Amino acid sequence: MENMEKAAETYAKTLFPALKTASPIALPDMQNAMLDATPDCIKVLALDGTLLMMNRAGCQALNVPQHTGFGMPWLSLLPPEVHEEGERALKKAARGEKARFQGKSRVKDGFMYWDNILIPQIAASGNTATILCVSRDITQTTTLRLKLEHALERERMLTQEMHHRIGNLFAVVNGLVTLSEEEASHPDATESATHILKRKLCALARVSSLARHAKGDDPLQAEAMDLHGILQAVLQPYGTRCALHGAPISVAKNEVTRFSLIFHELATNSMKYGALSSCHGLVSLEWAQEDHHLRFKWKETGGPPVSAPPHAVGFGSGLLGRLISSAKGEVTKDWQPKGLIVTLCFPHQPTLPSAERVSSEAL
Repeated sequence: MENMEKAAETYAKTLFPALKTASPIALPDMQNAMLDATPDCIKVLALDGTLLMMNRAGCQALNVPQHTGFGMPWLSLLPPEVHEEGERALKKAARGEKARFQGKSRVKDGFMYWDNILIPQIAASGNTATILCVSRDITQTTTLRLKLEHALERERMLTQEMHHRIGNLFAVVNGLVTLSEEEASHPDATESATHILKRKLCALARVSSLARHAKGDDPLQAEAMDLHGILQAVLQPYGTRCALHGAPISVAKNEVTRFSLIFHELATNSMKYGALSSCHGLVSLEWAQEDHHLRFKWKETGGPPVSAPPHAVGFGSGLLGRLISSAKGEVTKDWQPKGLIVTLCFPHQPTLPSAERVSSEAL
């Protein structure tokens, strides 16, 4: 910061040798060449922000012809998102105070970032006559900082999601233990609770395999998969309490992970708060292809009484929203007294023609 101010003082002495003039003097060719040789963008502004002069680096950065005569508003040459901060700095300099702000300018492949310092030039009357603005390229350091901030934010989100997943895993396993005990206690049961639980955990592992989408000879990794098979794998741990109703539709390989995660998250939320958290709760999932869109209806019944949406959006709901948004989908939630109804719609071009609608099937 100190080096920037010293450089600005040097430029000011070159442009305003007596520091009393209201505008820059006519410079000899050698001094003009010196200003044009520096990579810093040097500008002289009127108090209202009108551009009076600018060196070669400034003209190149702001895409202004060097012999244009200038006279245009300086801020109009900058991206709109920095206008407010630039306006504050300009007003401060017009009052006779040094001002500084971070700005940027458009270039062919993106943006350049600048550290701008505005230094008022005081006339003999004691009033601010003009403003010297020096801008230094800080693109490299700013880009590195933005990349670091993005990486840290991504790391934070991944850590938060990992904790969420671990919490969900415990909740799901706890629910599966309860379901397994209930099934084993039924008069017609032929398996122990342990064997039922093991079967459900294997199904849960199957969902994890779908979500990982690992490469290899796994039949799940075919170029196109049947939607019913995907949803069956996701909801199989919940047994007959989840029923599927829909047409045979094939989905592309890159959609498998998306649908696996979305409906696994819906089932997990239901296990924690909705119909699947109750002994008699049921979930019905319907889907259909309509006008290049795939529409789903997730309907819960028999769970805890529902009166209104939750007051706060939890991480799971936020994660579900991000998953749906990444698929360019839309979601509506209707908290009916009998249970939650979730309607989902995704753009979808079927990979195979749909056959006749299959009859209702319980898992």
